[in-house]
Amino acid sequence: MAAGVTIAHRMMLMGDPTAFGLPAGQAEAMRMVAEKVDAATEGSMDAVFETGRLMMRSAFGNLSADEIAHGMVAIGVAATKPAARRVKANARRLSQA
Repeated sequence: MAAGVTIAHRMMLMGDPTAFGLPAGQAEAMRMVAEKVDAATEGSMDAVFETGRLMMRSAFGNLSADEIAHGMVAIGVAATKPAARRVKANARRLSQA
């Protein structure tokens, strides 16, 4: 839901050719790119830490198939959580504007 709200608001901005000439439009465009880079970096680091946690657990004990599956899910959640958090924040911010 939040992704759709964010995309809709930003598509209206991008659909107006004069918007990027205005300071507010330029600031939003820069913010879009910076947020994506920040979320990808943060998600990558979180996934690396979660992978390390799973590897340490597997190195020091026998993990069941369920524990391995839960560990893999935790890696995916860690990787996507920063982006999801930013999407929700953007939806709130853009809906108020």
